[in-house]
Amino acid sequence: MHLPGLVSLLLLSAPVLAAEPKAQDKESFEAELQRTLETFEQNMDRSTPIPCGNPPMRPERIKGEDLQFAPSPLTRTKATTYQIRCTFNLDGTATDCLMLTPGVGLDAKNRETIKQWRFKPALYKDKPIATTCTVFGKLTPRPAN
Repeated sequence: MHLPGLVSLLLLSAPVLAAEPKAQDKESFEAELQRTLETFEQNMDRSTPIPCGNPPMRPERIKGEDLQFAPSPLTRTKATTYQIRCTFNLDGTATDCLMLTPGVGLDAKNRETIKQWRFKPALYKDKPIATTCTVFGKLTPRPAN
């Protein structure tokens, strides 16, 4: 095709090319979005941890003692609470725990204590789901034996 013919074709089709697609009404967009979210939720793997918040609700400890620290000259903590980030599985166990505050770390006794913890799983749309959350608890000195 020669140049004048191409220009004529472009000029004739310009209104079609310049036309915007028909705007989708708000109700149909929201309905399509809701269908997409429902499909995603039906197919999601609930054992893969997601960050907790609202939603999903936080897991709730139903068994296990609070953590303790061993007083020593190196541990000058006066903290009475701890923050620990863990992955909470569907079976109620806590794994991959990291002590955030205070900076006393997790010794062998605290790791054993965490293995004894059991949690009611977090819920997302009234169904249990694995989460990664920060939980809080009372921190006490370990009694000297």
